[in-house]
Amino acid sequence: MQTVIDVSRMRQNIRKIRSITRNEFCAVVKSDAYGHGIAVAKYIEPVVDCFMVATADEAFEAAAIVKKPIITLGGDIYPYTRVYSPQIIPTVSDVNGLNAVVRSGYKRFSVAVNTGMNRLGANEDKLRDIVEYCKQNNITPWSVYSHLYAMSAAPEQSWEFDRLTADPVLRAKRHLYCSTALDLNGFNLYDMSRCGIAMYGYHTGMDICMRVRAKIVGLSHVARGQHIGYGDYTLDRDALIATVRCGYADGLRRTDRRLYFTVRGVKCPIIGMPCMDLCMIDVTGLQCRLGEHAYLIAEKQDTEYLAKCYGTIVYEVLTGFNGRVERIYI
Repeated sequence: MQTVIDVSRMRQNIRKIRSITRNEFCAVVKSDAYGHGIAVAKYIEPVVDCFMVATADEAFEAAAIVKKPIITLGGDIYPYTRVYSPQIIPTVSDVNGLNAVVRSGYKRFSVAVNTGMNRLGANEDKLRDIVEYCKQNNITPWSVYSHLYAMSAAPEQSWEFDRLTADPVLRAKRHLYCSTALDLNGFNLYDMSRCGIAMYGYHTGMDICMRVRAKIVGLSHVARGQHIGYGDYTLDRDALIATVRCGYADGLRRTDRRLYFTVRGVKCPIIGMPCMDLCMIDVTGLQCRLGEHAYLIAEKQDTEYLAKCYGTIVYEVLTGFNGRVERIYI
């Protein structure tokens, strides 16, 4: 299976977002760039101010291909005490973590603030300790940020963020909003917006950047009443069945809902259950050929439909295409 990534579309999405937010832009490329591959970072670097990843491994991988700053989300501080990279900006949530990264040579760091999500981030007491440490050592954070847990909570969390970051030490490059910044008319968007899902095309006015396709590797005329794949599924009519090189090991899930691939602009339903490496689709009436592509995702609504069928969200669908899936950048 292949994912085809249109980096020109991604750059255009970023320009559209920046025209709305009118502040600095942090490209969120964690989780292999939401399934688009960390390599996209080098293609979009000219139009962004910095990057954000989730783990130290992701940060070191990104640092090998880009030159701009890379913020890492909070969590395990230990990897940064072993390896120093001037591009990487670790996130800390308490004074112990801050001391560890400073002693390891990091001159830039971010502070995560807990404004109600209660996932990671410093509370008021921990922030007080961080501020005192910064003053004693004559240092300031590179950035200070928090994260919305719901759009409806934006006013409350924004107020709390302002309150908790009132000390001048915590006023450097503040950022609170991710792609939600595009929907917050009249809000203070602070110094920077962190965008992931909108950058990849999943927001009004944006174009999706990834299409997912697999080759047709078999074509068979199968008679009514014959079995297709594992289990007890049988055809209720004669059909032309195409075998597609895509299975659940590639990110195509097994579900009771009717899924489809698009071939020559026609939605062709998956017949029977996907196998580990292959699935079968009904292409009756189409003049398709061996070796041509069937598209699991050709348009935004295809991804949204998959998420609905899987009982999940678009993010999980996109990040499910990994491992042996081949990425092509255009």
